[in-house]
Amino acid sequence: MRRPAAIVRLSLHFIAHCVLSGIATARIILRRRPARAGLVRLRIAPMSETGAAVLAAMVTLAPGSSVIDIDPERREMLLHLLDLDGADGTVAGIRRDFEPDVARLFPAGVQR
Repeated sequence: MRRPAAIVRLSLHFIAHCVLSGIATARIILRRRPARAGLVRLRIAPMSETGAAVLAAMVTLAPGSSVIDIDPERREMLLHLLDLDGADGTVAGIRRDFEPDVARLFPAGVQR
């Protein structure tokens, strides 16, 4: 039963993040001064390499962020963010809304 609930929850969170990130990205594009873009390292929870790839795809598909590299040994992702001023919120959202369910669906040590 946990698996279907995790999939539904993850899907709803992803849709919400895409909408909110899209609005934030549009604001950045429409304002006159450029955003401060840059790189951020994100330490991720234990999960399989497939899970890390799924998490990276979700982060990259949300506007304003892209995963540049995944280091499975260090359990880190290198993110490019369009707006570094919102980096703490972006990282917190990934950890809160994506990471737990992805790790549950794709546990460490299990490759699919």
